[in-house]
Amino acid sequence: MISPSLTLQPSALHSSFFILLPYLPTFIFLIFGHLISSIVQAISSAIDLLAPVQVDTASGDIGRQQLSTACKAIWTTPLPTEIGAPANRIIHSRVLQLSHPIRLNRVGLRKGLGYHKCGSEHHDDWITAFRLLVWNGSAWEEVLYERDIREPHSGEIIWFDLGNIEARSVIIEARECYIDKLWTGWNIVSEAFLLEGSRPDAPIKRKENRFSVEKLDINNLPYGVSARIGDGEVRYKTPFIEVGFIMGKTGFAYLSIDDSGNGRTDRNLLRTQPGMNLQGLRLHPVGMPAFSAIFLRFVIKGKTYVSGNTIRYEIEIPEIGQRYVLNWTVHIDRISLEAIRMGEHDVRAWESSIWYSSFHSEVSATSTIAPILRKGEVGLTSLPSLFHVPNFGTLRFTSESPNLLLRSDSFRPFRMTALEIKLGERPEPEGDYTLQKGTYTAKMEITARPHIIPLKPDTPPVIRKAIMNSVITSLPYRPDTATLSNNGNSMHCPLCMDNWSGLAREIGELLPGFHAMELVRESLQRWLDIAPGYASGPMLDSKGYHLAEDEYIMTGAAAFLGMADFLEVLGTREWLDAFAPQIRKQLDLMKGRDIDEDGIVESTYRTGVSGSGDWSTCWFDVISFGWKCAFSNALLYEALCRLPEQFRRLGHPDLASGLEEWAANIKSAYLPTFFNEETGWLAGWRCKEDKLHDYAFIFVNGCAVNTPGLIEPKLARSMMEKLWDETKRVGLPSYRLGLPGNLWKVPDYDMVSIMHGVSMGYYANGGLTLSQSRHFVKALFTVGMIEEGSAMLHGLCESLADGSAFSGLNTGVDWRFWDGWPCGYEGLLADQFGIVMTALERYKR
Repeated sequence: MISPSLTLQPSALHSSFFILLPYLPTFIFLIFGHLISSIVQAISSAIDLLAPVQVDTASGDIGRQQLSTACKAIWTTPLPTEIGAPANRIIHSRVLQLSHPIRLNRVGLRKGLGYHKCGSEHHDDWITAFRLLVWNGSAWEEVLYERDIREPHSGEIIWFDLGNIEARSVIIEARECYIDKLWTGWNIVSEAFLLEGSRPDAPIKRKENRFSVEKLDINNLPYGVSARIGDGEVRYKTPFIEVGFIMGKTGFAYLSIDDSGNGRTDRNLLRTQPGMNLQGLRLHPVGMPAFSAIFLRFVIKGKTYVSGNTIRYEIEIPEIGQRYVLNWTVHIDRISLEAIRMGEHDVRAWESSIWYSSFHSEVSATSTIAPILRKGEVGLTSLPSLFHVPNFGTLRFTSESPNLLLRSDSFRPFRMTALEIKLGERPEPEGDYTLQKGTYTAKMEITARPHIIPLKPDTPPVIRKAIMNSVITSLPYRPDTATLSNNGNSMHCPLCMDNWSGLAREIGELLPGFHAMELVRESLQRWLDIAPGYASGPMLDSKGYHLAEDEYIMTGAAAFLGMADFLEVLGTREWLDAFAPQIRKQLDLMKGRDIDEDGIVESTYRTGVSGSGDWSTCWFDVISFGWKCAFSNALLYEALCRLPEQFRRLGHPDLASGLEEWAANIKSAYLPTFFNEETGWLAGWRCKEDKLHDYAFIFVNGCAVNTPGLIEPKLARSMMEKLWDETKRVGLPSYRLGLPGNLWKVPDYDMVSIMHGVSMGYYANGGLTLSQSRHFVKALFTVGMIEEGSAMLHGLCESLADGSAFSGLNTGVDWRFWDGWPCGYEGLLADQFGIVMTALERYKR
């Protein structure tokens, strides 16, 4: 053994080397063994921090819960490198919410499911640009920005080193993906990222507080208000509202409305689930444990006071210097809120609201109508606003306080929508919030009141009731995506634009200074900026990279017709200046679809050939409409006739150039292309093999008849008479159930494969629906068949009046067999309410 104090000379070292030589393999083994052990230990301690975490609750296993990660959708403005990006767009971020520092090793990217545009193939997408931000205790710092990322191979993860940096919270912004480009979707962002780092040492806090009930007195109630105590709540009931307040914490236990004042409040509209906090105050500071969040226990302390028709919550959170007083009062037709939030200093928070309410979409898919804020997390709106619950009524939120914001959100996988109230908060660009220092007070009224449109005195009672019951339902707006949709918990569907714009024209002002056409404007802007949607936006499938509009040619046609309505009602030169380049691009794309230059546009991707199994070019997506589509081209013709005047009026004659000539060409070719001499009416489509496909499509013929100047009046009358006779011959049942799109069964060879083998009357193959029924009914009036049109309109309005035409998500009543049995899927589709447009055209005062 060599003494540590011994100084070895070169000769001594040389001799020592030979002495130690026999032990060298052992030393090498020990050194490398220790190194390998360290590597293994490092690898074993590194985990994917974005993976779901399983937590068992006191009530047992209730399923996987993601406690520290989530997807957020935010409005963003272009980075300097994002040339040509829209001025505002929605992207998605993956966030890591932690309460203690950890080390980050690397971030990985893999392929994930792209935005599914329905009636199309499922295909993976991949992130091509992202930013990683880390919270430094007072602000977000960018630590990584990667662009032009190549496509990962199948099963491959592309890794980016993070240098073992320390982080307490993380945001990974998906700035761009390959298919949908600058509009990164929820699907891809929730699947594409991995974040490898050290395992958090601190356990999740396992504690739940209950408020102390300091007073419980439900006497001295005002007229029309009753109350009862039970099951941890105090429940108030009036002819307009039934609302229960949780006494042991904040939140609604029960909420139902009947804005007609008939006391029909027997169904709870709220989404509830054991082990989850879906109602009440919400607060999760950045870099700290959550005090109240959807997947965490409720750890806030407070006191509850019940006095007559008032319930008061007093809340203190000394850890972050926040105090709240929430005073709710129930009146016969409304609930009022007086709120105070006191903050000793600014607090940055992932989630924060003085009141959060979750609604069950399988009861009713709610929607919020209000001016939106294009900043921070999506869904923020100002007041006043309308909160609409289809088949139940409308709540009007009003306040004079500048410190209040609402936020609306939609969670399709959870069959849930949400509405939250924010007080004294500043939305931040990264999608979180600053609870501002100081004392903020606000008063708000939430009133159950229907939207009334003045009607003529001779309006039949059933039509009057149908309009009142469904006029707001007809505009299912989603502030979280800035567009009208199939319903408040469903996809955006720009091929319905002409339906929405026609309704908006008739409905007019929804809120003081806020016209219904504002919702169409937002929806048009999203479409013009190439955001994804049903039958809209970029696609990558077996046919290559292209726009969904190349397949669904109705999307562009309906959008242009909706644009004509919008420009006539609310169009300004400023708006047209801003969107003229996008409009020119869409016009050029549409013109390029006229392959044989006869004016009529074709879908080169959907040929309409029997046996091809193609999806559709129009709204009836499972029928193989293809190549030359009679429905889509009728809509396009009207748009081309109306747009030039508006383009010139608003200072853009360049956009109008050539449109009238194009429209004239469509008119010249329309009847020779689509008229069926054997039936005396229009076929649905002419396929690429130059064959007509005619199954007595009443919506196609109705649309063409209603299009000014397209069909000569005498022929239009003859077509409608023949189709009317055919409805009698086939035994069309009660109109209250709806109308079929086709009177004759479409055979399997002209349907997509998923519809093969079904009977006539199932879903789009002759199923009864109010969707698209407006075209045939209006056409009866157009050609002078007033008695027939009135009978059909009256019948269709019966199911709108009693609410049986639509219901909650997955009820399937949006389509029915001819005996009335449901065979739909959504339960509510926006196009069902186009018939309200026809009713308003006839009876609006």
